[in-house]
Amino acid sequence: MQQKVDKSFQSGLVLVSNALMLAADGHAHQRRKSDNSPYINHLVEVMSLLITVANVSEPSILCAAILHDSLEDTDITSETILNNFGKETRDIVEALTDNKRLSLDERRTYILKKLPNSADSIRLIKLADICSNASAIPSNWTESRLIEYFLWLDQVAEKCRISSEALFQEYLRRRNNSKS
Repeated sequence: MQQKVDKSFQSGLVLVSNALMLAADGHAHQRRKSDNSPYINHLVEVMSLLITVANVSEPSILCAAILHDSLEDTDITSETILNNFGKETRDIVEALTDNKRLSLDERRTYILKKLPNSADSIRLIKLADICSNASAIPSNWTESRLIEYFLWLDQVAEKCRISSEALFQEYLRRRNNSKS
């Protein structure tokens, strides 16, 4: 027995599927530093956290979550994202993209300044991203590097908390289960 699927739901699934395929291709040769797993696993986890913990179902946000590292880590262009997923997705991805011309400290300061005035979609993805990152710490990190990193993540989480208390609590759970 075949069920009728709502057309907008189906078109949303197609967009999310297309984002997954584009990200899988763009990040094909990249691995996570923590466990050498395929990098696409991180992007799927971020999307999954948004769906299961924050109850996000908006395709533009889910596509942006999948593509959030694309502009800084792949050959995928802003124009490609715009043409395939629309202005909203492209704008969210651009807002989440680090300016690699800045030092790490400058990037972190910039992010902390802009998060309070960012859209919920940006804070939601950022919070899901740091949830994933908090549970994927490379085993060779020193204690001082761990402390510095988690101080940074804690600041980001606190600024994003307004967008999803459930994701914030997930971050705290993962942080407490990590090496720190």
